[in-house]
Amino acid sequence: MNTETKILDAAATLLEAQGPEGLTTRAVCEAAGVRAPTLYHHFGDKGGLERALIQRGMTVFMERKRAPPPSADPLVQLRFGWDVALEFALKHPALFALIAEHARAQPALIADAYALMHSRVQRLVDMGRFRGPVDAAARAIWAASQGAQSLVRQGMSRKDIEAVSDLLFEAVVGKLSQTAS
Repeated sequence: MNTETKILDAAATLLEAQGPEGLTTRAVCEAAGVRAPTLYHHFGDKGGLERALIQRGMTVFMERKRAPPPSADPLVQLRFGWDVALEFALKHPALFALIAEHARAQPALIADAYALMHSRVQRLVDMGRFRGPVDAAARAIWAASQGAQSLVRQGMSRKDIEAVSDLLFEAVVGKLSQTAS
């Protein structure tokens, strides 16, 4: 394992165990078994370390999100992406919170995830399974998914979060699937 990976692994472990407050350069160096100049050489400062953690997390997240879904049905694909996002938030709550915090200032961080979801919604609208406009439908799906993910930060149980997530998905999909009057 190279030094950069060793530092990132230690930082990720600290982040999940202690939250952002525990992610100090001193604690990361200690956990990784390196001296401060080594961390600074690879990441510049704590901000650079956070950015590297976020980049690595988003890479793993998007690899999973782009994995072949269990069906060619765009609704199944949409649900697959929804579930991948929720599972990521549940497995990596502190990293998820860090990504969300940085995404407010840098929306480009989550642009690929949004674009993938938007393309699935576009297919559903094109097929006549969702009523448009596409952008409004995509924003509704995104907002509902983000709402379900936000419950992770509130410390709710996994079972309760999954139940609310199912309810939100079904409610939004149900509304978007209704035929226009």
